Amino acid sequence: MSNQADVRSIEQLKLFRSALAVYSEDTMSALGAVDMEARRMVQWLQHDRPAYWREQIKKRREQVAAAKAEVFRRQLAKTAHNSPSFSEQKEILRQAEASLQEAEMRAAMVRKWEPILRQAILEYHGSIRRIKDLASGDIPRASLRLERIIEALEAYLRVSPPSGAGTLPPLDPIADTFFQDADEPSTDAEADTSESGSASPPADESTVDDSSPPSSEPAH
Repeated sequence: MSNQADVRSIEQLKLFRSALAVYSEDTMSALGAVDMEARRMVQWLQHDRPAYWREQIKKRREQVAAAKAEVFRRQLAKTAHNSPSFSEQKEILRQAEASLQEAEMRAAMVRKWEPILRQAILEYHGSIRRIKDLASGDIPRASLRLERIIEALEAYLRVSPPSGAGTLPPLDPIADTFFQDADEPSTDAEADTSESGSASPPADESTVDDSSPPSSEPAH
């Protein structure tokens, strides 16, 4: 199998690397926007709404109390010779009591939905964990790898072929130069093995000495 590179379009690799970078950036931006909106909703439902409806309940109770006082005052003013109508005051009281009930119902709904929202957010974070890891970790590593490949290929194309040869030299030595930093460092044991492997092997005692005369025994 040939170890020469069949370089067709480095520009396509560059475009692909750029597309990966854009995808990673857009994905992280979108996830960040959703996360920010989720936190805003929790803040709104956990703090803003409860405080708002507590204040509304207080005000509407005061309105109910004032409407009841007005109805009671009209009832006291009623005599045998004077019977003022207080249907309007009764209607005001009815509306005030309905408004108070609405505020109390909405406050109860806020208390009900707050834990439900938190659970939904937890499930959402669990569902996006894989794509978040992909966009924040896997794609940047792949982009760096592509960058090294592009650099290796460009260096390969800059190498002039040997005199009289019609093809470029093998790619392996050039690629090793760019990828050696990305490889894991070898351990001390591996280094010792490498050094011992580069030294000349000891002579085997069973090796036949070239100075000995050949055996006269015929070969079978």
